[in-house]
Parts: sequence; C-alpha cells; structure tokens
Amino acid sequence: MRLVAVLFAALIFAVPANAGELHVAVFSPVEDVSLPFFCDWGYDWDERCYRDDSARLALGGEPGKVWRSALRFSLGPIPAGATVVTAELSLWYDRTCVGPRKTGRSCDGSAFELEAHRILTPRWFAEREVEIDPEAYPASLDSFAPPRWLTWDVTELVAGWQAGDLPNYGLLLELAADQEAYELPGPLLPSSSFADPALRPRLTVWYLPQG
Repeated sequence: MRLVAVLFAALIFAVPANAGELHVAVFSPVEDVSLPFFCDWGYDWDERCYRDDSARLALGGEPGKVWRSALRFSLGPIPAGATVVTAELSLWYDRTCVGPRKTGRSCDGSAFELEAHRILTPRWFAEREVEIDPEAYPASLDSFAPPRWLTWDVTELVAGWQAGDLPNYGLLLELAADQEAYELPGPLLPSSSFADPALRPRLTVWYLPQG
C-alpha cells in the first residue's frame, strides 16, 4: 500500500482568474494494490493468496487465483462546493499481461473488456475479498491493441464523492465477468510506483470551483 502526501497527489493545471471558468486537476493514487479473488483460502493462504503491492496492477487469472486491483484517490485539493463536470480514470497498457507467480509476459493479442466498480468498504485488508457496487464503469481493449491509455468515465462516481453523497473508499478494476477465469491472464498495468512517472495511474477531474 502506498501513502502519498496529498500535497503531491494533485497538480492543478489550470487556475483561471474567473472562478466560473473550468479547472482541471490530475491526481495520483494515494493507495493502489493488486488483490486476489476466488483464491483457495486454505491454511497457507499467506503464501498463495498474497496481496501484491508492486510496480504493476494485475487483472485476470493465473493458477489458483484471479487478480483485481484497487485504487484510491484523494480529492482534497478540489474546493468544497465545486461541481465536477467530467472525471476520467486512466491507466497505461503496454501489452504486458499477468504471468504465473508475480511475473509478467507479453499479451497474446486477446481483446479485453474491463470494468471499474466503487468499493463499498474502507477495510481493504480486513476482508478476504472487498465488497463492490455492481454498477460498472466500462473500458475495452481491441484484439492486438497497441500500447495506449485505458480510460474509464467515472464522472458520476467522482461527482458523488465530491458532493459528499458517496463515501470515497476507492475503485476496484477487474475483467468483465465472462472473461474472469483461472489461467486466463489479463493486463498487468503500471502502478503508482512504476519506474516511469509519466505512465502511472491518474484521475483527471474537470470542475467548476463554484457550484
């Protein structure tokens, strides 16, 4: 788990003199981690069902588990009363997919349907599998897609966080249900500790300072 100071978690790219004009802020995760699902939680679960806090966020299956990845962002720098106009979650895809035992391998050219879900609990590590809202925010990768940014439109969710209507417990990324299976690997995406900062996850929010 990564804890990043809020001071460095947001870069305000536009600060117009007129408070009615559109602003944009780009946030880095304050936490992100890969979590095992559908794992055989036996006596040696620490060995086989570990959480992976590495430079990559895993999606999809490998023998004995299916990976999903959680991210949390702080919206603290956005002023109270601001109205969220648009919000996009972006992660970099570089044709690296999940391999066995914490390794990566080249993707085989499969198409992927990916979903982001609101996490319903603050206790990421007190539960074996975190609970999520069934509402999905979709993104997709075509067959043999080149390296590119994967983008999810999460405007409705972030607007709820900002207004205080929804608790901000983060987002969970997963493959669509018909693609999640043991030994069917999905993308292995750069995390907030990836070597190249330009390719780390980000949440971009366009907002009006006064609602």
